[in-house]
Amino acid sequence: MPREPLPLECVLKILNFLSEKYDYDTDTMVCLLRVNRTICAATLPFLYGDCFNVNIHLYSKRTNKRNPRCITFQMIRTLLRQVHPQSRVSDLLRVTYLSQDQDDFSSTQEPPTRLFKYGYFIHQIVPYYGFVSHMFEHICRNSPIMEYATTHQLYERYVDNGIISNHVRHEYKEEALAAALKMDIHRQMMWVLCQDRLESIRVLSIPLTDIERYIDHVDQFTSLSKVIFSSANGVWLQAYMDTHDRPEDREKRCKELEHMRDRLFKAMVQFVQRHTSIHKDVLRNVETPHPTNLAGTSQHSPADILFELISLLPPLQNPRSIETSNWYELVTRLSDINLDYLESIDLTSEIATEHVEKITEILSNQPPLLQRCRALKNLAMDTLGPDMFHWAVQEKKQKDAGHRHTLPLVPLRSIHLYNNSSLRMAQELSDIAFAFSESLEELAVYDWEENGSLRSISHATAPRFVHGQGWNLPLLRDLAFTVDSFQLHFDMGALQRSRALESLRLHDGIMIYNHRDIRLCAPVNLPHLKELELTGSPALHFNLDSLYHSPCLEELTLEVEVFERLDRNYFHMPSPEDLEWEDSSTLGSMDPTTDDYGSSGAPGTTQEYQSIGKRPRLTWNWYLPKLCKLYLKAVFAFRFDFQWLQQLQNLQLIHLDTRSDDKVHERHITLKDLLRGQPEQQQDEDGSGQNLSGQYVNLPKLESIKLDGQWVFEEKVLEALCFVVAPNLRYVDLERDCVGYTLQEWMALSRRMPCMKKICLNLPLSFNEVQEIGLIPKLKLPARDRDKKLLEYSLYSGSFYDILEP
Repeated sequence: MPREPLPLECVLKILNFLSEKYDYDTDTMVCLLRVNRTICAATLPFLYGDCFNVNIHLYSKRTNKRNPRCITFQMIRTLLRQVHPQSRVSDLLRVTYLSQDQDDFSSTQEPPTRLFKYGYFIHQIVPYYGFVSHMFEHICRNSPIMEYATTHQLYERYVDNGIISNHVRHEYKEEALAAALKMDIHRQMMWVLCQDRLESIRVLSIPLTDIERYIDHVDQFTSLSKVIFSSANGVWLQAYMDTHDRPEDREKRCKELEHMRDRLFKAMVQFVQRHTSIHKDVLRNVETPHPTNLAGTSQHSPADILFELISLLPPLQNPRSIETSNWYELVTRLSDINLDYLESIDLTSEIATEHVEKITEILSNQPPLLQRCRALKNLAMDTLGPDMFHWAVQEKKQKDAGHRHTLPLVPLRSIHLYNNSSLRMAQELSDIAFAFSESLEELAVYDWEENGSLRSISHATAPRFVHGQGWNLPLLRDLAFTVDSFQLHFDMGALQRSRALESLRLHDGIMIYNHRDIRLCAPVNLPHLKELELTGSPALHFNLDSLYHSPCLEELTLEVEVFERLDRNYFHMPSPEDLEWEDSSTLGSMDPTTDDYGSSGAPGTTQEYQSIGKRPRLTWNWYLPKLCKLYLKAVFAFRFDFQWLQQLQNLQLIHLDTRSDDKVHERHITLKDLLRGQPEQQQDEDGSGQNLSGQYVNLPKLESIKLDGQWVFEEKVLEALCFVVAPNLRYVDLERDCVGYTLQEWMALSRRMPCMKKICLNLPLSFNEVQEIGLIPKLKLPARDRDKKLLEYSLYSGSFYDILEP
């Protein structure tokens, strides 16, 4: 009985799923091209409709071997071959893409009829970010292109046209020529690809160096809804000017650049004006080059030009979401836009500093933006100052006071707030907790200083900042705080009142501390907690007895901030003697009149700690039946006992990192460490523990182990670990300081482990030693690269060598 063909509607749904959910699964789409003509015709619009989509040019998801530049080259080559007449393809494009086909097609021949006309599927031409860089590398390595440029004296032509400065030093001339060729090829290719289908293009990137040609055909862009003016990453090549030029020459060149910049700015405005006047309400979005890519100075700032262009566009119609792409349109036409249906604002993408200043100036002269968004549910943006949510506090107070004719409260459920200034966000967070206490489910705060990042700070000198005092958020499910230059503490009372909390992530930059100065907070009851990630002060001060009340925990991370160095990264850890100086009977007294940290100060106040006695002993007798991922670093990994694993039957991944700034934090792993219960109670006849296979810890679901730092494996430990403790182990990663094993030992074990997928080791072996052992390279390495240093990285990466099966 013949099979019924799959309906076209089902094929389209599959292709939509592959393009949206899987970010253009190119491998699967290419396979679909070979099924039959019907499915091939349905697949081609998805591949060629946005032929420069960055996800199309990623490495193959199955083989991990495909080169994205080759895919880009092949697709452009196919499209150029079908251009008719071929005289439209310039000699430079022929040399770049069609050098092998010059004898196959003449300038008057029709494209082959057996091929689909792929160009008709194109509706968006926007080269991805790295495309021009890939082209630059291709030109530098392609001698025919450089030979063509030399033969036709393209360097002199570019100098005459002002593309390359005539003051370029001799050693930079080849690099300047390659950059100019890159820009010229990009300009010509963009026009050839879109020339025959101007009416169908919906999204287009226009090189500023060629904008006059597009202005002449603006009436043909009947479907254009978005235009991106690109500067081709340094279009004026001013970086190649000689630093030893005379001041008058440099001043003349700067004036030329300024004149060119003003001319191109006016051309952008002219294009948008003509298009909006001819095709009303079609063009909806305009993007200009980043201000850093625009050379020279000008009387018109990039922000002024951008907002002038946007002011020519029609206002947004009842938007439901605002992102960086349409944020400028909202701000420019704010008074003309209805925000009653707006549900989401996501401004997490980078906004140029020049634009931020302009936006701040506009918003300062308008009523509160967020107050007009009565249906807003999700918010992610930079803070607008201490009064950002003052309007919401007033509305909440009016409702609590029983005032009539008050508007319904804004139902904010998710807030991601970013701060890059030196002022802490105390007032904004207090207002959020009060105004949205009845709806808030997710709160994430990222508090960094301006132009700063996580820094190396000491627990003894860093100011202390307490958040959460007086908060009552019964619906809160996800809480995340990331700060850089102060100690982050959170009021345990606020956590105790957030009984629905499922994810808690607290992070500060504390790196240096004295273990005897750490005070523990009171334990909290979080019965629904699934993810706990603590870094720095939050990890050091957190009372792990809270885990007695978190049976749903699935992922646990405890660490301090790492020191990043060029040669190696490491953690600060107290000496082993200090770590032994502990006592389980001293927790530290809590004054009920203060917060859980012994501080009665308001948020943002600086407090000093007092030593309260010995550090409580770290134990692992909590009931965590659902824990599947465990990440312990620094002191938490050093004090970890492998016998605690017997409580974690669902554990799938464990990562222990003990890298320290000295060589005194060495951990030995013996067979006794893998026994259940107390070792002294389970000795075999010879006292070695080697014959107690039934008494070892057993983790049937453990699949991945990663150890960093000074871990020493004693005899027979690897065999017990791989065959008894974790019989289903699939991934092992041992860093450079792990010792006590040989490559031959791991190879013998891996052949007996059918589940093993990958073993990453860091061993200083020569190329010949590896071949003698039985490894073969996945990639062919040149003889000059077969040195000890490269091989050490290759073995660590796990991607260059396979085990040679007997």
